[in-house]
Amino acid sequence: MKPRHSQTNKAAIQVICLGSGGGPSEDNVTGLLVRSTATDWARGSLLAVDAGSHLAAITRIFEKNLPNQAPAPELPSQHMDTDALSSPTSSPSTRNPIHPKTLPEPIVLDNGPFAGLSLPHASARANAAHVVRAHVSTYLITHPHLDHLSGFAINTAAFHATSRPKRLAALPFTVEAIKRHIFNDVIWPNLTDEDGGVGFVSFQRLREGGDIMVGTGEGRGYIEVCDGLGVKGFKVSHGNCMKEPQPTRSQRGSLGSISEPDHSAFRGSDYRNLSIPHVFGTPGEQTPGHSYYSPGPPGRSFTSDPTPQHSVVDSTAFFIRDYDTSKEVLIFGDVEPDSISRVPRLAGIWAEAAPKIAEGILGGIFIECSYDDSQPDAVLFGHLAPRHVVAEMKILAQMVKDEKAARALDRAQRKRKRSSNGLNITMDDLSDNKKRNKSVITRSSSMQPRRSSLPLMVPEEESQANTPDYAGTERNTPVPADAPLEGVKVVMIHIKDTMEDGPHVGERILMQLKEHADALEVEGFGKLGCEFVISKSGEDYHF
Repeated sequence: MKPRHSQTNKAAIQVICLGSGGGPSEDNVTGLLVRSTATDWARGSLLAVDAGSHLAAITRIFEKNLPNQAPAPELPSQHMDTDALSSPTSSPSTRNPIHPKTLPEPIVLDNGPFAGLSLPHASARANAAHVVRAHVSTYLITHPHLDHLSGFAINTAAFHATSRPKRLAALPFTVEAIKRHIFNDVIWPNLTDEDGGVGFVSFQRLREGGDIMVGTGEGRGYIEVCDGLGVKGFKVSHGNCMKEPQPTRSQRGSLGSISEPDHSAFRGSDYRNLSIPHVFGTPGEQTPGHSYYSPGPPGRSFTSDPTPQHSVVDSTAFFIRDYDTSKEVLIFGDVEPDSISRVPRLAGIWAEAAPKIAEGILGGIFIECSYDDSQPDAVLFGHLAPRHVVAEMKILAQMVKDEKAARALDRAQRKRKRSSNGLNITMDDLSDNKKRNKSVITRSSSMQPRRSSLPLMVPEEESQANTPDYAGTERNTPVPADAPLEGVKVVMIHIKDTMEDGPHVGERILMQLKEHADALEVEGFGKLGCEFVISKSGEDYHF
């Protein structure tokens, strides 16, 4: 899709936080709204990314920002004279105390996350229902855990008043889990349009890594999921569970005990050319023509071992692209660090993100940070703590450095080529120049994995580090200036409330993130450059 018009003076993408927590309180769990600002609040232009908190959170925002909103009606008293409600002599306000007789003039909000949106009703709850019915077209779900899905399931009761089915878009493993375990006429009625359901919800099964048959140029592979926005999703790992392995495609995650993968593919400049699904797909779920990691350590057969083994729970990271400006944000579902994962996949996500950051396309990363650093690795339950967030940002920053160095080298080569026009250059000169360039690239790609040197608040032996550390390069490698992630806003989501007295745990998490980032400077890595933000329900972010 070609850009509709230039958007140089304002943000391209708006993200509204509906739920910033990861529990245990049910009123504030993961939920985001994303829109392209070029759509100007058109019908169907809002994309919900996860919906643990949804309609109720939108209602709370309107209660805060709607001017002179009508109060919510009170339920009739249990002792009210029911005959008075049906009496023909009673006043209209007594006979029908709940439903107003006339609708107000539309209201255009001038503040808050929904500023500029025209609302047809007087009350917050009626306008919230209107937004869900008319403006939210698609629910992009990262994985089928309840704290990312419960609001959507409950809110389907309001979908009967919509003009078309709501679309639930996700990778196939999420769609199948929701079909089997939610809309199964046991946990919840089958409100989908499959298997004889009611038809309130339709499924869009996304292809991991995007669809190369769709789009052109940098936008190739992105699937349009709502007006103005396209997405490309990749699996990430969300911890382990113990279960009997079954060699079927419906298996929830990666099967068997996974041997440590070979990260050599990410040690050089060639990482930019990798197709992530073909490198980091789920073991045991092979795509014809592509190979994945072997499901099990050497000498241990998956099929011959009947004992329960760890199964890696799958989640998703989505790159969301604004078609009008080509700007992007990256939104994660729940995810664990590569350093302790049985199936490390984050390096692949960073390889996809690094060129976008170097080019100035990717300006926002929404990633979970469920605990502060007092949580040991052994009980992270597939989540991140500040020490891991900064360690992963360090890997991403080094990839961005390498990307910028490679681009600088390429520009220098083109400049030398232009300046050599008309000169008598021999084949020996060209050969020597190629050798020098090859030597520089080889030195840049000679980074060896080592344990992260970030200070941990748990014993070192608890962290099964198996992730490459991209900080080590030779001194003569061309490395750009510090702050490779400058201009990138890293927003922490899915923060688990401790439900204790005192400051919210998010304050400690932010402090620890800054401490670890400062430690990188002391070590000599330099500044990351990114801005860390703790998300809050009711706030919005612009990119």
